[in-house]
Amino acid sequence: MTRPPSPPLVSDGAESVARIAERATALAGTLDDARAQAEAGILIDLAGLEDRVAHLCLAAEALPRGEARTLLGPLGDLAAALGPLAAALTDQKNRREDAIAAALAGRDDPHTARQRAAVAYGRTAGPAAPALPDDTP
Repeated sequence: MTRPPSPPLVSDGAESVARIAERATALAGTLDDARAQAEAGILIDLAGLEDRVAHLCLAAEALPRGEARTLLGPLGDLAAALGPLAAALTDQKNRREDAIAAALAGRDDPHTARQRAAVAYGRTAGPAAPALPDDTP
C-alpha cells in the first residue's frame, strides 16, 4: 500500500494555505458524515479528532497573519460542523438512555414484542421449516 504524498510546504517549513484549507474542508466533511451516522443511530469513533483539529490550528497559527486570514472561511466551516455533530451525539445518547430505562422498567420495545409473539405462535425467525409430506392419495 502506498503512502499519500506529503503536504506541500512553503520555504519556512510551514504548510501552505491551500493545504491547510484542504485539510479543514476534508475534516468538516468527516464531521458531517459522522453527524449523519450518529443521526442514523450508528456509534461513531471520534478518536483522534482533537489531535487533527489541534494540528490544523497549529498549522494555521504558523502562517503570517495575512495568509492565515484567508483560512477564516474553511476554519469557520469546520467550527460550524461541530454544533450539529454535538447535537446529533446528544440526541443519540438520550435515545440510548431512554431505551435502557424502558428496558429496565419492563417496557418492551416493538422489536422484542414481535419476537415474543412469533415464538408464542410457533413461528421462528430462523430458516423455514421443512415441507411436510403430502397426505393426498
